[in-house]
Amino acid sequence: MELQYYGANSLRISTKKSVIVVDPRSDITDIKPDLKKVNTLLATKLEFVPAKTGDVFVVDSPGEYEFEDYSVKAIPAQAHIAPSGDRSATIYRFTSNDITILFTGHIDARLSEEQLESIGLIDVVVVPVGGSGYTLDAIGAASIVRAIEPKMVIPVHASDDGLTYEVPQQAIELFVKELGAPVAEEVVDKYKFKTLPEQLTVQLLKKQ
Repeated sequence: MELQYYGANSLRISTKKSVIVVDPRSDITDIKPDLKKVNTLLATKLEFVPAKTGDVFVVDSPGEYEFEDYSVKAIPAQAHIAPSGDRSATIYRFTSNDITILFTGHIDARLSEEQLESIGLIDVVVVPVGGSGYTLDAIGAASIVRAIEPKMVIPVHASDDGLTYEVPQQAIELFVKELGAPVAEEVVDKYKFKTLPEQLTVQLLKKQ
């Protein structure tokens, strides 16, 4: 299984039999969605679904789904800076080949006991860290990571992307300092899931 990063919250997962995309578009920067060979689209918010998706299976709300060589659990969540009780955002628990990845999207930093129970054991958390009132900042993102206790965290949606965001995003370094976990030596174009680290590690991905 491989993971690639395209800026903002946009990622692509490639398994032996499938290609899955997460949030292939953004509402505050220009990302051109590429849905070629894609089987499934996971949208953490409805506005991240492209206008045209063709035959791609779109998941944009809570539920559990089983596919050829992966499964998805979509968990309702309060959107970032939304009022209490809001459930317009969706967290995704993605599992393939004994690796489980959590894609948080733009959510409130406080997870309930019910949500944590539904999330369960996680190997890798992908979390936005850019802050500035648009998404989780370094403190909020680190709080979520500590609550979930994964083996690896992949920060996204930061100024380091090289994209121009309508809401300026903070640097990944702020999140790294706040979390206080070691950073993997190599920044990779494509992360290949083989052996995960023994202790919590920050893995940085280059934007494609």
